Amino acid sequence: MKKIVFVFIFILIGTNCFTQINCDAVFEKDSPCHRACEMCYNDAKTQGRSGVQGARESQIKCDSAISLCPTFADAYYIKAIPYLKRGEFLTWKPLIDKAVEYDTVGYIGYRGGARFMFLRDGEGAIADIELLKTKTDIIGSIYNGDYHLNCILALSYRETGDTLKCIEILKKHIQSDNSGFFDRYHLGVTLFHAKRFDEAKEILHQQINIYPFADAYYYLALIYSYLSDKHNALEYIQKAHVQYINDITLPGWNSYMDYPDKVYLKQIENEIFCLQKD
Repeated sequence: MKKIVFVFIFILIGTNCFTQINCDAVFEKDSPCHRACEMCYNDAKTQGRSGVQGARESQIKCDSAISLCPTFADAYYIKAIPYLKRGEFLTWKPLIDKAVEYDTVGYIGYRGGARFMFLRDGEGAIADIELLKTKTDIIGSIYNGDYHLNCILALSYRETGDTLKCIEILKKHIQSDNSGFFDRYHLGVTLFHAKRFDEAKEILHQQINIYPFADAYYYLALIYSYLSDKHNALEYIQKAHVQYINDITLPGWNSYMDYPDKVYLKQIENEIFCLQKD
């Protein structure tokens, strides 16, 4: 199961190639915008580093495309991506804002997802995703496919302090056909912090039946500890440790950002120490 998640990350974040679009279907042939589109996409397959995301040649090509067609959203998006990955958010933001300005439905969900995942900008993510929902019924997932935007919306409400709204959205989303690997985990963590331990325990057990990563076992151990069930608390914290050592965890290491509610080895080891000491 963990391999599936990492494949998604490699394909959708790590790739050097840009998603191909049909320039002929979008723009009038030989128009400036058609040439800009061809420059960003079709030429990238044959001209070496000009097709490598973030390379100087690629950025220059984006600038040329923007000069030809200042309203071509994709050129701003392609130019923005490497700045986001490098953490140069002040450079990324004006570029992605231009992409959103010229293709709101195409890019506002991407911007909202990135605002939460990279910056934990809950208010900004809520504004973007709620606006997207007024424009289309199909809001899709974030840039790497790991989270549906409904899950990001819920976590953004939690980030702003609205825990009940987060729980409401996550519960509804989990019942949909778009539920993902981590949705139940984040619901369980949110219920835990709301001290709704029985609900949290139930949903986290559902999570480990789908994808048994260390972080979910860790929170189950905390719940059992709060419920004064030391036997189960020790069992689950030890399982958390085993899974962590085997790299079966929520993504976040060697990545562009930590996923929300990520648990680290030091937390697991501290909990083992506390439980064994009692």
